[in-house]
Amino acid sequence: MTPLVIGHRGARRLAVENTLESLRIALDLGADGVEFDVQLTADGELVLFHDDDLQRLANRPDAVNALTWRDLRAMTLGDGHLQTQRPAHFDEVLELLAGRKAHVNAELKVNGGDRSGGLYLADAFVRRLEQVDGGDWLVSSFNLAPLAQVARAQIGRPLAALVDEKPPGDFWHLTERPAELDWTIASVNPHEALVTADRLALWRTQGWQVWTWTVNAPRQWEYLCDAAITAIITDAPDTLLHFLRRHGKR
Repeated sequence: MTPLVIGHRGARRLAVENTLESLRIALDLGADGVEFDVQLTADGELVLFHDDDLQRLANRPDAVNALTWRDLRAMTLGDGHLQTQRPAHFDEVLELLAGRKAHVNAELKVNGGDRSGGLYLADAFVRRLEQVDGGDWLVSSFNLAPLAQVARAQIGRPLAALVDEKPPGDFWHLTERPAELDWTIASVNPHEALVTADRLALWRTQGWQVWTWTVNAPRQWEYLCDAAITAIITDAPDTLLHFLRRHGKR
């Protein structure tokens, strides 16, 4: 089984992460799909952003959820060596994805200052995604509350539990035992350090896919291919694609 190649926040080595340009480049390079982070602005708009604040990408201390979309849109994002880009609105991403056969992993990113624990974010996301026909979507989060909220909405989109390499976390228990949830996940998305033979066996007995992140080393790509992983989420989709072709896996 050849794993899906998923661009982590797009192609973040070639364009500023979570921007339209980054997503477009990843797909144009031939990635099977893209992963990106979704947050909610102060005026209830869905935007793509990973960090709680703008310090790393805009040298500003402002929290993303404390700004309106108009304020955020006026800013430029950069990481010091890539051409600056504008933040992306979720609707713009939907336009970019329209008509493309791409796997989409949308992570609901709960900002540390979000007093609802991600419930408002989930509600806004559900309202928008209900209007989108088709597409191979996977909705993921480290947080139980927003995924449970999406599950209750019954919009027919598969859900994924994100697991970091260190606890605490709402889904850390999935590394050792089956799910104890009132709803069903389709995938477990672990940090690459958590992917062991025993855990893969456990996850597969549950019928889950395994999308692992963020994997950038060829040695680990080889291991994951041999392990028949479902998807590899990487910062370098172009390099991973070249690796797979060179090794006869594409």
